[in-house]
Amino acid sequence: MNFVKSLLLLAVILGVSACSGGGTNSSSVERNTSTSSENDDGNTDNVPEPEPPFSALLDGNIYFPVSDQVTWYYSDGDELTLQTEVMVRDNSMVSMQHTSAAMPRQEYFLSDGNVIQYGGLFASLSGLPGLEGVALEGSVEFHNLRRVYDPLNDRGQGFTFSALDADLVAPDGEVLLVGDYYWRSVVGEKSLISTGQMGSVPAVELQINIDVAITYMGITLQRYPLVVTSMWLSPGLGIVARSMGETMVTLDRAEGIQAPVVFVFDQGDGLVQSPQQLLIDGNPVTDMEPQVAVAYGTRETDWLSVEFDATGSWRASIIGAELPRGIHGAVVQVSRGESRVDVPVSVLVN
Repeated sequence: MNFVKSLLLLAVILGVSACSGGGTNSSSVERNTSTSSENDDGNTDNVPEPEPPFSALLDGNIYFPVSDQVTWYYSDGDELTLQTEVMVRDNSMVSMQHTSAAMPRQEYFLSDGNVIQYGGLFASLSGLPGLEGVALEGSVEFHNLRRVYDPLNDRGQGFTFSALDADLVAPDGEVLLVGDYYWRSVVGEKSLISTGQMGSVPAVELQINIDVAITYMGITLQRYPLVVTSMWLSPGLGIVARSMGETMVTLDRAEGIQAPVVFVFDQGDGLVQSPQQLLIDGNPVTDMEPQVAVAYGTRETDWLSVEFDATGSWRASIIGAELPRGIHGAVVQVSRGESRVDVPVSVLVN
């Protein structure tokens, strides 16, 4: 029976493989476009100093910003949105929804604290091997979530040494069968990825493989490497590039996320980097009214200073001890009353 079930699951994921081809806030803020620091009476003396920013640990995963107000647009025409609170095997998941036929219709993620986990996918199954002429769609739901990335420890799930269980579920919720699969997720290189609107941004490569297993009486007879994909995640932006087999797509633009402040330097050169201007909607913040906080999303903290300086605007600079090699991320939270805009800061240390 397991042999038959595994063959059906094999057909499902073969179809997915064939089809695959291998907290932000966009609220507007008031800005004073003048660089003058004059008072209302024209006197430049006794201008009040802005409150110094405080720092905190980011509430959530900086590599996986979750918001239903953001749309990501990719070079192949795919438009990616997120839907929260989607139930998958009693887990409240985030459904990553694609419009491109080259991708699964939905993928299920859980961003719980610092760890990003994967719970399965949803796809149309019509015309798959063994299901020709059958109008069928459904989801493949893992019995146990698989770790995609833990940024604090810089690791994925690694390899699974024995077959794992997954349900094939019809749209009405009926479990059609249980099949077997193997999972692999490892961390690749950290590099600059060239995007459209956002420019070149630091990103970490996450390599993911899903193998379907043909088993008999608990013994794996054969494994099929069906899903071979890499995702490049950038702090504050999410997925900025993705490969499926030999196909590579990159982020063209994102609506609802601010462009990041980016620093790139060799280890030991962080403290000599020039400050960079904080931009919101492409414009500098030139008044001292907002409250500014720094939230760190990676292991190292207390390395970023945001100050209103002599340029008449808020600028970010690297401070403290020299950062180790790798990617470091933070979010500058600019608040005015109940309105808040998050500006990512991404650092690549070579």
